Amino acid sequence: MERKIFYLLVMLLFFVPSSWALVITTEYGNGADAYIGNDTQVRSTSTAGAAATELRSRYNGGGSRFQCTYLRFDLSEMTTETFEGAILQLDATYIKSSTGRRLDVYGLTDETLDNWTESTLCYQNAPGMLQPSQGWDTGYYLIDETKLVWLGFLNTPGTGGGTPTYPITFSSNTTDLGTAFSNFLASDTNKLVTLVIINSSGTSSINCEDRFASKEHATFTAPALVLVPEPMTLALVGLGGLISLRRRG
Repeated sequence: MERKIFYLLVMLLFFVPSSWALVITTEYGNGADAYIGNDTQVRSTSTAGAAATELRSRYNGGGSRFQCTYLRFDLSEMTTETFEGAILQLDATYIKSSTGRRLDVYGLTDETLDNWTESTLCYQNAPGMLQPSQGWDTGYYLIDETKLVWLGFLNTPGTGGGTPTYPITFSSNTTDLGTAFSNFLASDTNKLVTLVIINSSGTSSINCEDRFASKEHATFTAPALVLVPEPMTLALVGLGGLISLRRRG
């Protein structure tokens, strides 16, 4: 599949000067995306990243389901001159909640572990994951806090109780996923960055599940980082859905 990097020219309202925004998807360069699980459906040794057209983020706090998404972005095109703010954008292919749920975003701090492989990634070898005290395939998870740092969160938009038309494209904002996220990207030294997306809203009575297009999806857009200079960041967040990337070719 052809690797692509997108440059968008966005003309903002209210006399905000136009400027270039650098958009990097997981299909560019050495990017990658995959999901892992630790439950009876997606077992701790299951691998799905190399062929899956969807990525999953699912959790039941009662201990029956845990699935999360790994994203790797190739930042070789990023420079301090082009980057001052960052937005994470996803194309949802399934949203379970009518009101939306919170997705926590973690960053992998140990850069020696960034070269994980889609075809072999599973819960038992995923960087930053530990065996929970309840054991394998139990629906529980445990984060290695020496390797994964919490960067903030974004919220799924929810379905409104109806039958939505997918994809539903949604993005983070600079309040919920802001300074810590930008600093994490800016401090990267190996030009590869790994993010982990975990659905944190599940309880014993709420089984939260969201799915997103992967880079293998035929028509929807792969997970994307939008790197923008100020003062564009806040304006782009306000424009929201106007930044809707579509795969070509």
